[in-house]
Amino acid sequence: RLGFPVLVLDLDPQANTSTTLGMRDPYEMKTTATTVFLDKETHVSPWHETNEKDVSLIYGHVSLTRVERDLPRLYITSPGTVLKNKLAAMATGDIEFVLIDCPPSLSMLTANALVAADYLIVPMESGSKYSLDGYSDLEELVRDVKSGGGNPKLDLLGVLCTRHDGRKNLCKAMRTVIENRFSDRVFSTSISASVKIQEAEAAKKTIFAHDRQGTVAREFMELGREVLSRLKLTESTESEDSQERESA
Repeated sequence: RLGFPVLVLDLDPQANTSTTLGMRDPYEMKTTATTVFLDKETHVSPWHETNEKDVSLIYGHVSLTRVERDLPRLYITSPGTVLKNKLAAMATGDIEFVLIDCPPSLSMLTANALVAADYLIVPMESGSKYSLDGYSDLEELVRDVKSGGGNPKLDLLGVLCTRHDGRKNLCKAMRTVIENRFSDRVFSTSISASVKIQEAEAAKKTIFAHDRQGTVAREFMELGREVLSRLKLTESTESEDSQERESA
């Protein structure tokens, strides 16, 4: 929506992102993220169109659970660099960003994503006092990836506060704790807790398709602009959002 074609790679076996973005049921797909990992042949374009303009998708699938078991056997010397090598070999065409959706566990899938990525965005629920608990394990994995895991340039692009309710003292207190910990790495934009998100999930739609003019959709647009700013990029004048503002 900001003028940059995006490829979304869903590495979560639950495939929630694929269910939301995809035009087909993830479990019907023959070419998925599992294919990318386990097939010896390099697929030129294992992605598919989505319901969103300029967004392509490599579907997640429950069979990604096999990847944990099979990667060390198939790639004995370097199971952690498989995704990086596969992505480098693909003909990505006009795609300018690859957004990797990781599973919640610090698995071989997550390690592969970190090795392949340039930047890392960490979501944290501002409404939960447990938000920071799991970060130390992630921080250790990131340190391993940077020091000897094949990606010394991996950088934390930002920490994103999610399910935020500025009216609640716990949310405000947790955001302060997160800001004290990560300083200017915390995105100014927070994603609000909203029933519209649950409605969109139930309808298998993106928040833009479900409630385009709503608060959460606007927050995601602002987040996108923050990401571009940190990458020293500017919104395209031909972007969908830019054209909408001009016509308003």
